[in-house]
Amino acid sequence: MDRRKFLAVGGLGLGAGYAWNRSRSPSIPSGMTVDTLYYEGNVFDARDVFGSREESHTIITNKETAATEFRDVGQVSDFIKETNFEESYILVAQNGMRSEDDLELNSIERIENGLQVAISIDKPLLPDHDDLITHSLLIRISDEKSLPDSIDVRIDGY
Repeated sequence: MDRRKFLAVGGLGLGAGYAWNRSRSPSIPSGMTVDTLYYEGNVFDARDVFGSREESHTIITNKETAATEFRDVGQVSDFIKETNFEESYILVAQNGMRSEDDLELNSIERIENGLQVAISIDKPLLPDHDDLITHSLLIRISDEKSLPDSIDVRIDGY
């Protein structure tokens, strides 16, 4: 293959990869920034395993609560330490499902006095089996608007 064809094909590949990643990045309102951390397990209590399709969400709004509620797990602890609770809060979405699946943030939308958060289940191409675990998705939200009165979390893709 000559150099021009190689560069053209390589450029198309990079462009397609950028478009793929861009299409998979979450949709969030203007004035808001979001960081996420996926953790395979329960970030609050290692012994507590959610039932199949059991869901929960929790809002952590201050450093003191974060220090007492979260388990001391390396990547989770680092995520919490990086959070400036004067500007941000953490939404923790959890559910029980098989271990291969992961949780991914799809979108956040403003609704009257609150937020609607859409999360999807990313299913890898592995055979199904019954090893139920708790999955946790930590979403650090920094918003120019005040803390919402309500947050509606929807997990799709079971």
